[in-house]
Amino acid sequence: MRKIAELSQVLVAGLMVAGAPLAGQDATSRGEEIVREVERRSRGYGDLEAGLVMRILEGDRERIREMHVRGLESEDGNRTRMTLEQPADMAGTEFLSALEDDGERHQWIYLPAARRVRRISGARSSDSFLGSHFTYDDMTPPKVEGFTYRWIRDEEISGQPGAIVERTSLDDRTEYPRQLLWIETERYVLRRIEFFTSEGEHRRSLDLEQYLEIGEFWLAGRMTMVHLEDSARTILEWSDMRVGVGLSARDFEPSRLGR
Repeated sequence: MRKIAELSQVLVAGLMVAGAPLAGQDATSRGEEIVREVERRSRGYGDLEAGLVMRILEGDRERIREMHVRGLESEDGNRTRMTLEQPADMAGTEFLSALEDDGERHQWIYLPAARRVRRISGARSSDSFLGSHFTYDDMTPPKVEGFTYRWIRDEEISGQPGAIVERTSLDDRTEYPRQLLWIETERYVLRRIEFFTSEGEHRRSLDLEQYLEIGEFWLAGRMTMVHLEDSARTILEWSDMRVGVGLSARDFEPSRLGR
């Protein structure tokens, strides 16, 4: 469930405390250690189902999408399947993402009007997801191995111990090669991501808040992606999370989309 928590949000408030890596560590190894602990604590949910409401806010305009989400952990990697239920003209649209154990990412979409499953190419990974401020890329959290890391400083986050870590993508084709991660180190949950373009422009921020403890996992119940240029934003709100519901790899085959 912290897998979902990796998607990300909540603004940080509090005292800035200068810090230093632990003895014997440099900023690179310290940063990677923190992020790997976040990933380690996000594993083990097995399979899950949840409701998801997406609210797209642009000025006075609000658009809403309601979805049913299924997720699966396996030896081959993680799978996520989203089925739109509202609005009526989009009902039946499905999105499937697969993060393979070797770090490869694959995505498909089923459009009821076309009655066919389409593969989403890497060239479209930065396109808007269902008209929101999230991209297709955002919907499949990356592997730790896809980045280099650097610990920036320790800083109190919403009254809790925390750290800010910079990660830089090893893929020079990505739209946001540099990102700053705000991590609460009491529970090792991600609270904020700031996205920077290759020109160094801070263009988007993703905040995670309203964390809920479900079993041994933490779920960010509310995630907000903000487009800084015009303050437009998309809010994701999770509900009715259930784990161990008995899903299998068969439920996540591309050929089953639309069924």
